[in-house]
Amino acid sequence: MESSHRKKKIWIKSIQGWSWLITVVWMTIANIWKPFGLFGLACMFTPIAIALSGRGKMHCARVCPRGSFIGLFAGKISLGLKKPAVMNSRWFRWLLWSMMMGTFAVLIVWAVPKGVYTLGNAILIFMEIATGLALLVGMIFKPRTWCTVCPMGFTTGNLRSLLEKRVKH
Repeated sequence: MESSHRKKKIWIKSIQGWSWLITVVWMTIANIWKPFGLFGLACMFTPIAIALSGRGKMHCARVCPRGSFIGLFAGKISLGLKKPAVMNSRWFRWLLWSMMMGTFAVLIVWAVPKGVYTLGNAILIFMEIATGLALLVGMIFKPRTWCTVCPMGFTTGNLRSLLEKRVKH
């Protein structure tokens, strides 16, 4: 009976084979014209919108441009080591999430009064550092290890859990 009350989830066709281009093109243009960095917010809010639509972490597996980029490039040079057990812990993911979201919030508060060029550049630098970190993790461990601790994936997974609890009550 419970399943009859649930909406059927509409699956998103995977674009993982080419979505890495979004990362490369966005970073290239934003490095040339800083206000374009603002479009990096779409990379942050798209997974949240997908999760809020009831599709959970579907963005991670089917859309994520950074995941596609890391899978493609780290896959060619990865040492393939097993990730440390600590990376599987919930506290580690909360810590990483807190550090990255805190840093992002401070950057935004600092950059907004300075104008669109500074704000776009701040978002770009934040995303480049996150992508570099993800690439480094993928080169040391399995290519998409970052995806298991990614703050956006962690956020959408938590949103999914909250929505599921809400549906049950």
